[in-house]
This record gives sequence, structure tokens and C-alpha cells, in this order.
Amino acid sequence: MSTPHPAHPATTAPETPTAAPDIWWEELPAGRNRLPGRAHLHSSAPALNLDGTWAFRYGTRADGADLGEETTIQVPGLWQLQGHGAPQYTNVIYPIPRDVPHVPDENPTGHYSRTLEVPADWAEALTDGARLLLRFQGVDSAAKIWIDGAEIGVTSGSRLTQEFDVTEALSAPGEHLLEVRVVQWSVNTYVEDQDMWWMSGIFRSVDLLLRPTGGIHDLVTDADFDPATGHGTVRATAYGADGQPVPATISIPALGIEQPTAEEPFEVGQVQPWSAEVPHLYEATVATETETVTLKLGFRRVEVDGDIFRVNGERIVFRGVNRHEVDSVVGRTQHVENQDLDAALMKQHNLNAVRTSHYPPHQRFLEVCDEVGLYVICEGDFETHGFHADSTWGEDPTGAAEGPARNPLFEESLVERSERFVRRDRNHPSIVMWSIGNEAASGPVTEKMVAAVRRTDPTRPVIYEQDYAAEYVDVFSLMYSTIEESEQIGQRKLSAEYQEKLSGMLRGFALDVPEGHFADPPAMHKPFLWIEYAHAMGNGAGSLKEYMELTERYPALHGGFIWEWIDHGLVTTDAEGRKIYGYGGDFGERLHDSNFVADGLVLPDRTPSPALLDAKHHYSPVRLEVQPGRARIGNRYAFRDLTHLRAEVSVDAQRTWQALDLPAIAPGQDAEIPLPGHDGAVTTVRLVTREAEGPVPAGHLVVSADHVDAQRLAVQVAGDAPTGIAPQQEADGTWRVGAARFDDLGRLVGLDEQEIQHAGVDLYRAPVDNERARTRYPLEARWKRIGLDHARRRLVSIGAEGEELVVRSRVGLDGSKLGADVVERWRGDAEGVALTVTVTPVDFWPESLPLPRIGWSFALPAAPDQVAWEGYGPHESYPDTGGGTTFGSWSASLADFQVPYVFPQENGNRAGTVRATLSGGSGGLEITAPYGLGFLARPWSTAELDRAAHDGSLTPDGLTWVTLSAALQGVGSAACGPEPLPQYVLSAREETFRVHLRPLES
Repeated sequence: MSTPHPAHPATTAPETPTAAPDIWWEELPAGRNRLPGRAHLHSSAPALNLDGTWAFRYGTRADGADLGEETTIQVPGLWQLQGHGAPQYTNVIYPIPRDVPHVPDENPTGHYSRTLEVPADWAEALTDGARLLLRFQGVDSAAKIWIDGAEIGVTSGSRLTQEFDVTEALSAPGEHLLEVRVVQWSVNTYVEDQDMWWMSGIFRSVDLLLRPTGGIHDLVTDADFDPATGHGTVRATAYGADGQPVPATISIPALGIEQPTAEEPFEVGQVQPWSAEVPHLYEATVATETETVTLKLGFRRVEVDGDIFRVNGERIVFRGVNRHEVDSVVGRTQHVENQDLDAALMKQHNLNAVRTSHYPPHQRFLEVCDEVGLYVICEGDFETHGFHADSTWGEDPTGAAEGPARNPLFEESLVERSERFVRRDRNHPSIVMWSIGNEAASGPVTEKMVAAVRRTDPTRPVIYEQDYAAEYVDVFSLMYSTIEESEQIGQRKLSAEYQEKLSGMLRGFALDVPEGHFADPPAMHKPFLWIEYAHAMGNGAGSLKEYMELTERYPALHGGFIWEWIDHGLVTTDAEGRKIYGYGGDFGERLHDSNFVADGLVLPDRTPSPALLDAKHHYSPVRLEVQPGRARIGNRYAFRDLTHLRAEVSVDAQRTWQALDLPAIAPGQDAEIPLPGHDGAVTTVRLVTREAEGPVPAGHLVVSADHVDAQRLAVQVAGDAPTGIAPQQEADGTWRVGAARFDDLGRLVGLDEQEIQHAGVDLYRAPVDNERARTRYPLEARWKRIGLDHARRRLVSIGAEGEELVVRSRVGLDGSKLGADVVERWRGDAEGVALTVTVTPVDFWPESLPLPRIGWSFALPAAPDQVAWEGYGPHESYPDTGGGTTFGSWSASLADFQVPYVFPQENGNRAGTVRATLSGGSGGLEITAPYGLGFLARPWSTAELDRAAHDGSLTPDGLTWVTLSAALQGVGSAACGPEPLPQYVLSAREETFRVHLRPLES
């Protein structure tokens, strides 16, 4: 029964030649013969899973006229990842002509088939009136289904469950032929433009369900919690296939409840409420004589109270992330274990919320959110971003007027979509809001979609970001608001400039916006969320600290959702056969948006990136500040004190720890705890879990912070000033300063027996994704236009001045008078050589052009066995990132020191490093910088990092490239969001820094 059907005719169920063609993939309203949406239930009723190997034929015409030879394919799966066609990535623009409701004749098509047989023990139930349902949980983008050549129906809504009654089609005994023709392009494509890979197929499970007579076709539950009394109420209504209530019994053993279901709620007495902090669930069953449904109830109340969003009576701050479904090998098809892994990683990194961007997720993900505790904004399968842009001319003024938000052609389909996804998922306590979709403009149709959601489930608020004035939604939300704009929203007073910006955004939807529309809009009286902010593409996102501080100052600001969870890289190979993670353009696409699809907090293999560690710190439910002799601790939880945590302190750069007394600080309260006296320069405090809680293990770090006495630390690192060794000039014009050797141009070339290459001042770093050409802050083009990546050095003078060798030089840029004057002062001693560098940009350097870096770089001729450093770690940090890094002694291999961003870019800087060693079998080097410098080591040059297009294509060149940074440009979020805040912009300025180099013996 699990084998594919043998070879069959070239075209199944052909259209009658004299009949009008059945262009089912372009029909509006979309879909045929589908049953209304209903809850996804865990039922005792029999089910036959049809996943596995199916027969498959591939062609380029939706009518099947050119289907090729039969092969096999795995279901669930995507055919582009199984050898048929290729993935394509676009962010906004449709990959087909915008010709609603039509799609091109060239339409990649997959024809699936397999045999199935109704189990013998189901036959008796069928004679008693049971029904057979064929269920598809996800098919992209539309499909037509036949059984034994007879049409069953047509799907609509790629990420929505579609069910068909196939009782009559399967009534005869024996084997039956099930066929499914899936097209890549359909009328659904126009409402499913969701910034992800365009890939097709039956990508979620397929099941045959036996629905018993008198069974529970649908179930609606609501477990309410009264925070004033601590009591719960339950409403549970079972429905039959005719949509009418059926008699059933609900049982909640832990509460001693067993009674008939009803459409009215009933009291259950004292309960433990559900929240993301303490996700208490009650096992329950709802049963009729013929079927039992098992579920988990979470008692909780969600409500909008003026401009405050509350769960169980308390204001909630969403410390969240947007999550697409993707796997680096199987794409949108989801391994079940990925659902649990994603939720576990979120909990371990202090996230408390997730938005299912931009479609309902795999069912298991919602179940695990219930179990581990994550607030969910569940979103509909809807985005029409491509109506707002044209592939040739950019912004398209006609798109909004033609788009589905204002187009009555789409109204019935879109309203039905909204009802369908809410019905599927409404029994999950983790879902605290509904969203109809994303970036699909605003108009009469979206208003009706919101109304449909409210009718289907009146117990939860509805959000939709593109209702910019929050006229018909319950919660106001925006994308990528700046800190300044967000503060205005928090203050409930918008500047005239910001009012005009928001009015312009609505006018972009072809809406009439009267003057003064945003003077006091409904939005200013509703809770606010950043539905997307802090774009985590590559090395970023910046300023999480400043965003989260706003949520503590302004109660109406309820946090938000970082874009996004995971890089969508797909495993492939480059031209040399090396494994890489592919992005747009790597699969032969003509139209694509490059690596904009790689913008997550975790890398494609689900390894946490530094951005996730940054978010973990700023999302911490505990505020921690360390000062001399004391630590201030603030409880950001809404419902629990801190007795589940323990505190520890280290006074020796985290080599040893001792316990601290941590009081049971109540939610929303602060306390100070004394710290032991010591003579050290660094005090570090951390809070860890006492016991395991769900996926969070015992001893897990929740938050850490430190206090560093920079002056005391500098004294400890520098020690006593060693006796200087006078410079000496050799006969060939070269110089020696103690162990250091210089060429006749004053460049360091050796240290004792250690060869040194490419030494000199460094004003450049490889751009990050937030600085590339298509961003809001295209620094890469500006830096390269003036040649910062190919700066040239000119020796001005060299000579001994007392015990110092002083080398003066000018760093110049091709075609420009821009540059910098550099003074290097070298002082030899018995251990090595000390260097003081002063970099002075020329006076007329434009204030609007920040520098990438002010630092000093060199290369060693061999790779070290280990890289060790005393400074901030363990992960990278830049001026506006690095939350959670603390001062300590750290080490890593050279390979592990790198961050393998999908698109290579600046990475790896460890801030505040006072000592670093690169050690190996042939010796090594110790670097000290008493006042701390940024430090990084790489097996390739900045130029190679800048040139490469994939991390997997980077190849070590045999050198170890070391860079010390006195100042760096912040990374920001400008790939989609704001540029760095002014305090993180490296305007050209004079900078002086000091470093000591000491060779290590082998």
C-alpha cells in the first residue's frame, strides 16, 4: 500500500478535446470541493499515513501534456530539491509576470501517483455511515486530485490544510489509484509572495482518515483564567460533520472533571495558569461513543486593556523572533525534530515569543510552543509584496490599487483562508494573537479578513502591520521603526515629520489619507509591537540594547520580533565541488535577490550565531548590573520570582566561581546584593538555573555581567616598564629595535626568528551585509569608491628619537586627497617591542563618511594551534552588538574563532582584549594592550574575505592574519532596518593606541 503506482498513461484524466480547457490553477475563488477548515486533532479514529515513495513525472505544462518519464519522489518533499527544476529566491518581486489571475504557459508541474487500499477493518465502519477524508497538510502552490481518474478537488492555500471527502471514490474494495497534479504557479502565487524560496510539491504529510459516525469532526476549546480569583473556566464544544454540536464528555483528570461538553463555559475551580514563563498544561480528553480526542489545556486570559496587552492580568513584553520554516537539505519540508530544536534554542536564549512568518507552521511547532512556553502570533498564509514593485522600474504606483487588499476578485478566497487557519489552530494556548498576513497593503479586503478572524475566534486580539493607523486591528504594529520613531510612539505623540511619513505609507496603498490623519489616530490608544525589527542578516543586528530599554521606559511599547530566526541557505556545492550554503543566484536563476534570504539568528545548520547570543543577553528576564562591591538585579518576569535561579561571582576573570545569596525578588522588583571584597580588576556575576525546566538544563546560563576597572587592569597587564633598547640602523638601511626587525621603509618584518608580513595601519574592514549596495546604508560602495580597500602607504620619515624608532607615513587613496597621517613609535625591550600608533585623518575628511576601522594589522607565516585571549568573549562583539560578552580568559582554534556567515564578511572581533597569544609547535606571539583593543585572527586576508561569495569557498592561505582595532564602525540593521545609532558611527578622528609584541619560544 505504500508503493508508487506503476507506469500509467502520459496524461491522466485528459480534458475532452472538444470541451473548454479546465484551467483550474487560475480559478477565483480558488479551490474546489474542499471541506471547511477544522481543528487539527489528536484522535483515536483510524488514520492511514500516505507519506513515503510516490511515482512522479515532471513537466512544464499544467495540463500535463509534456510530462516526462516516470521516476520516484519522496512525500513530503519539494521536487526542486529532488532533482527536478531548481529553487529560486526573490524577496519582493514575483518571478512570473503580474498578470492576475493568469500565470505563464511554462509552469513547472509535478504529477504524483500511488496506489492505496482501504484497510479491511474499515469496511464495516463505512457501512455504518463513516466517511473517508483525504487530508493534505501542505501543497505548493495548487493541486488537482483524482482517484481512479475521477476528479476529487483542487487545493488552495499552500500552507493550509485541505481535506476532501473521498468516501464514494474509495467505496469499492481493492486498490485505487490516487493522483495529484501540482503546479508551481497558480492564482495562489499572487497572495503567497513571502520572501522565501520558490519551491513546489507536496511538502507536508498526506493522510487518509476514517471519520466515524457520531465522531468529533471539530472541537473548539477555551480555557480561561481569572487572575483575580485564580479560578479557571472551560468551554469545550464538539461538532459533527454537519457543523452542529454533538454530545460529548470532557475529562480533565488532574482537576477531577468529567462532564458533558457545552457551548457555555463551566467553572473548574483553582488552577495553575499557563504562561510562557510557567507553561502549565492539563491533559484532557473529549469523547463520544465512537471517538476520543486528546488535548492539552492551558488556562490563560489574553486581553487588550487600553494601550496595554495583558496575559493573566499582567503586561507582557514580547522578546521575540520571526520564524520561517526551512531546512538546509529539505527546504520548507520540516523534519519533526526541527520543531522541538527550534523551540528549545529559543527558550535557551531567553526568547519568549515567536511570530509564524508568514503562514501557519507545521502542527508540531505549535504543540511544542504550548509545552515549553512561547507566546505565538499565528499568521495567515498571505503576502502580496510583489504588487508594490516592478522588476524593471522599482516602485510601482499601480500595484496597490490592483492588489488583493483592494481587489474584490480575491475577497472570497482570502476571507476563507483567514477562517481556515484560525479554525486549525485555535485550541493552542500559546497563540495569543492572530495576524492575517504580511506586507499585503491595506484595503476593504484586509478589513474583511480581520473581521472574519474575529468572528471565528473572538477570544484573541488581531494584528496586521499594514493597518498603519490601527483603525481595524486591536494592536498597533510597525516594521523597522527607528529608536527615535519608537520613542515618539511610546510617548504617544508623533512629530509632524513622522505623521507625514506614516500618511505617505498609507497613500502608497492607494488610500485617501486626510490631512491630520495621524494627529491622534486609534494607534495612539492601542498597544504597540515591532512586528519586525533588528534585521539579523550576517553580522548584525545592532542596537538591541537600546530597543529593549524603550520597553522599560514606555508601557505601551510591548517589544517585538527580530527578523528572523534562521538563514535559508540550501546545501549545494561551488564550482570546485566544495560544500556551500546556496542563496539566490546559486541555482541558475535569472531573477533573484542574492543572499537576502540568509538573515537569521541561527545559521543554516541551526548553529546559534553571535546575534542570537546578543539577543539572549538583551532579552534576559533578569536585569543585571555589576558595580564595585555590589550587583543590582531586576526581575523582568511577569509571574515568577527568582528562586529558580542561583547567583555566582568570579573575581579572577571567570577561572573560579563562588555562590552568592540571591533573594526571592518578586516580579517587577529590584534588589542589590553585596559582592565580596577583592583586589582584582574584574568582577563577574552570573545567574544560572537551579534545575532543568523543559529544554533548559540545570546550570544553564541565563544572564551574566561584569565590572572592569580599566585603570587597575591596565596596571596589572602592563607591569613595570622594562628598560628600553636603543634602535640601530643596519648598513643596508634596515632597522633593529631589540627583537624587532624593520625594512628600509620602516615596516615591521620580524620579531626574533618570527617572520612578520603585511604589517601596518589598517583603516578597512570587509563590509557586513548591512552595508552592501542594496541596503539603506550602502557604505561598501562609498568605501570602495574612494579606495579604502586598496589604501597605499608612503614613507614620510624614519629615524631614532631617543630610545624610540619613529616612523612617519601617509596612508593615501587612489584619485583622492583623502587619507591619514600615521606616526608609529617603536620601543624595544628585553622581551619584545612596544608600539604606539597615532592615526590622524586629514582635516577635510567628510563627516558623513565613516571609517570602517582604525587599527593595525599583520600576518604570521603559519597557523597557530590555538588562539587565546583575555578580553571580552566568548563570542564576537562590535560597538553596537556583543550583548552577553564578559571579560575573561578564552581560547579557540583558529577555525572556531571565525563566524561562518553564509556570505563572508567582517567577523570575529573580540573587544577589549588586553592579552592574546597565538601559539604553535614552532613558537608563537603574545600581544598585550593594557587598555584593550579589538582583536581578531584569521586564516585568510581581509581582501579574500571581501572577495569570497560563500563561506565554504574560503580557503586558508597558510598565513595567520591578525588585526588589532582601536575603533570600529557599528554594524546596524540597515539591510532592512535602521543604520547604526550616532554613538556607534566611526566618524574620522584622531586615534592613539598602544600594543606590545613578544615572541614565544617553541
